[in-house]
Amino acid sequence: MASLLDLPDEVLLAILTHLSIADIGRTAQVCRRLSHLIGQDAVWRPISKNLVNIHEEEDETKRCTHYRTGRRYVSLKEKCRISLNWSTGHKRDILLCKFKTRYLPWLQLDGQHLYSSQGDKVHCFRLSDHGHIFKKPVVSFLGQSGDVSRFVVRNGNLLTSGCDGKMLLYHKHTGALLGCYQPDHRLPSCVNFTSVDMTDDVVIGGLNDQCIHLWSLHSQQSILSIPVLDRVWSVHASPSQSSFASGNAGTADHQPLKIWDIENGRHILSVGSNWRHGAGILHMQYESPDTLLSCGYDTAVRMWDLRTSCQSPVIELEDPHDYTVYRLQSDGKYLIASGTALWSVVRLWDKRMTKTLQQSFFVDRRSNSPVYSLQFNGSHMYVALNTSLRALSFAAN
Repeated sequence: MASLLDLPDEVLLAILTHLSIADIGRTAQVCRRLSHLIGQDAVWRPISKNLVNIHEEEDETKRCTHYRTGRRYVSLKEKCRISLNWSTGHKRDILLCKFKTRYLPWLQLDGQHLYSSQGDKVHCFRLSDHGHIFKKPVVSFLGQSGDVSRFVVRNGNLLTSGCDGKMLLYHKHTGALLGCYQPDHRLPSCVNFTSVDMTDDVVIGGLNDQCIHLWSLHSQQSILSIPVLDRVWSVHASPSQSSFASGNAGTADHQPLKIWDIENGRHILSVGSNWRHGAGILHMQYESPDTLLSCGYDTAVRMWDLRTSCQSPVIELEDPHDYTVYRLQSDGKYLIASGTALWSVVRLWDKRMTKTLQQSFFVDRRSNSPVYSLQFNGSHMYVALNTSLRALSFAAN
């Protein structure tokens, strides 16, 4: 009498792709053959499409700053297990390093390296396969005479902006200084850069003197100076590199989120309406040329579709404790992580829901520090507080 196990592997795989996670777990206990088949990526691919923080394709991985865990290959089954840890909050806390003094640090992940600002320096640390950092930096970037406020790593370069009123460009592998960008006029001592971004050809710097300045990346010549009538908190270039978004303090100008043409500085669009006084935009992220995420003093994470009139966000995620949202990052699909201004709280959001995935993470219960920066890949989240750099590992069994 014929049985299910008489079928060829190709047919069994096609059947297994229709099972739920619970059914897959029970089926794997039947025999070694089924257990082996269930380990194949084809079985888990339909399930992975509905899970958070999974990116299988290499080109999508690079675009969303996600990559494999360490140097070892991670199966799709393992990625699904880690994704469920993100959704259920199953994690392990790791203290990576403590600072000797209080900083306002900034982070960026770039492949198997983590860049972190500490005062007037930026250090590049190599990550181990288990998500830890090696104590000795691979490269250190020196030269700012004031604290580094923001930096960005892109196309083999690192660009820093500092409280000394200048931006410095470095080669990211060697730390060699390649250029310096400053406004044509001498800035008062109280004026400094609050944000920075760059494209293949243009450097964009936001100042607290109510101006955005643009320079040629290669010639270091000033291109434009755009008055925005309010203190600038954030700038972010579109993936199309034809425009950029700016976020201001929302006090003098009650339209804190605007889109500008990067070639001529023309104002293209004011995003949102009925903003509250002081609803400043502290951070933004483009998910695509037409999709923008924003957060700030109005305690909400919002997603905007720039193809519409942009009067209302397509998604609005309100912080349950009305904390200011300092920092956000998206996996480009369903998951959004946000860092708040009090008690080192990190929240995870699913775009398909209006509430957080689960209770907040207190990255350091003994600290009341804001989450100044956060970055995550497929298995770890890195969080910068005023006195320490920490990690949350979701890869634990």
